[in-house]
This record gives sequence, C-alpha cells and structure tokens, in this order.
Amino acid sequence: MELLTNEQLCVLAQAGDEQALSRLIENNLPFIRQTADQLAEDPLRKEQLASCGIDADDLAQAGSIGLWMAVSGYDLSSGNRFLSYAAPAVRRAMRDLIRQYSRDATWRLKNNKANTWKIVYLDESLEDAGGDTMESLIALPHAKSPEQICIEQETAAELHDAMDALPNRESVYIRYRYGFAEGEAHPLSETAQHFRLTESRAKSVERSAMKMLKRELLIEIPERAFVKAEDRLTKMLVDVGELHAVELRLRSQKKRGKKITAAVYEYLADCGGKWGELRYNFMDDTAEVLLLAEWDTMLSHRFAMRAIEYLKEHGSKTLPEKITLTFIGPEEISDLRCLQ
Repeated sequence: MELLTNEQLCVLAQAGDEQALSRLIENNLPFIRQTADQLAEDPLRKEQLASCGIDADDLAQAGSIGLWMAVSGYDLSSGNRFLSYAAPAVRRAMRDLIRQYSRDATWRLKNNKANTWKIVYLDESLEDAGGDTMESLIALPHAKSPEQICIEQETAAELHDAMDALPNRESVYIRYRYGFAEGEAHPLSETAQHFRLTESRAKSVERSAMKMLKRELLIEIPERAFVKAEDRLTKMLVDVGELHAVELRLRSQKKRGKKITAAVYEYLADCGGKWGELRYNFMDDTAEVLLLAEWDTMLSHRFAMRAIEYLKEHGSKTLPEKITLTFIGPEEISDLRCLQ
C-alpha cells in the first residue's frame, strides 16, 4: 500500500478498507499540521484560541476528522485531486472547532465556568474498553449499516424474483446483458451477436424485457407482498374470533366462446378444516353447494353464501384463481349493535 496515491487510498477507504483510511489520514498529516499552524499563528486568532484553550494540536485533530469526513463524498471520476477536494473540509472542521469552543467559553463565563468541555483525542485509550480507542468506536462514514445491508439483500432478492417471473427469452437476455449470469455485463452489440440478433432487434427485446421487469418490481412483487401480509393478518383475526374468512380456489370453468358460463370453486371455512365445493352458473345466476366444508350445515352454508355473493357481484369476465374473502358473522354484528 506504500505506493498508492491519495486517490487510490480514498477509493479503497470508500470500499471499507480501514487500513487505507488510516494511511490516507497519515499521508496528509503534514498538510493538516501546516494548516493548523497557520491558523494558530494568525495574530487575529491567537487571543481567541488562548481564551478557548485550543492549540495547534487540537486544530490538527479536528482537521483529521474533517479529512475523514470528506472521504465518502469524493468522486474519483471528477478529475479533482483528493487533497484539493478535502482541503476546504479540513479548514472548515478547524474553524468549527474554534467556533464551538468560543461559544462554550462564553457560556462558561456566564455560568461561573461550570460544565467545561474536554477535548477527546481519537488515539487516546478509553477506560474499561479493553484497550480500544475512540477512533475504533466511530463508524466509518462510508460503512454500511446492518439496515442498509438488509435492504440491499432484499432488493437483490426482489430483482432475481422479478427476472424469474419474466418469459424465458427476456429473462435469459437480461441475465446475460447485465451480467447476472456470469458476473460480467456485455455491451449491446456483443449481446446481439451472442443471441444472433440485429442490434435493432436486440434493443426491442431489451425494451420489452425492461418494461416487464419494471412492472414486476413496481407492481406485481409489492402486490404479492401485500396479499401475503393481508392473508397473515386475516388468519390472526380469524384465530382470535374477530372476523370470519372463506378461501376460494378455482377448480374448473366452462366457456362459450370467450364468455365464462360456469365455474366450480373449492372453499375453505375460517382458514382450516376441509375444502368444500360449489358451482356457480353465470348464465342464470344460480349456485349449488356440491360438498360442505363443515359438518355443521348451517355454518358451512354461511361460508358458501359469502363465496356465492362474491361470484354474483364479480361477474364472469375474469375469475381469480385464488382469493380470501372476509366477513363479520351474526354474532359479531350483535356485539356491534350492543356497543351502539
């Protein structure tokens, strides 16, 4: 690491290399100390620094923190040298320290010098900390928090789920084009050649794939997550007797042309027990319970009627493969009327 430049060290530090960060600060200590000496020797500031109890070493310590804070914001592609970018942050940190202690000195004079502040040095050993220093306990500005890591992992999982939901052609194309298959992205021209497509055709496939991928990420995946959460909440409320639920599962349907004429659904009462079965005829709006979901005929009939009510209101244009319907039973309605 001895031959690395400030810029190279900064990039490594941004990636989480603590040794590179320490070396970066160490390499720039001469500049930091020079800046601190200039401030400390300024005739206009000498008296102010003396009244605050600040010397050049304190300013250098603040400048090191300013340099450290500048690491996360540096952009190598900008073409600027790191020290040129960080120098204003170093000077600003020193001036902030002076302002802070100036305010504190004024406060102490007004309050009989009580509650004085103490300068803490980053390389100073902490008591009862097993030899740790303050520097070792401060999180790096560019280090990822557990929350950020969790969010990134969830995002990556959702992205792979979205790609799995794409048609095979689009899924294979996106994985190859953007490096999900081999870990290396490929230019459009190379991708077109790989799949034996013209570049215009490859662009068309990519637009179609990205459109479907966007829909999966922004609409389909969140909707599926919402449905799962809603189902879990429904089961919890059913378990504690706050409401009733009937699950419907499409078993078969009949069509005349494009129009659905009849459908057979399985239904499950209150998320448990056995599946019952009912048929609904959309031509004349009639229904028939083929198999009871409960030995209690009245109870099973109540759940079947909720399902039939939904099918009657829903119509026959598009039928859901699976759906959970909730409703309040007569006993809950009586409780609500008592509360009124």
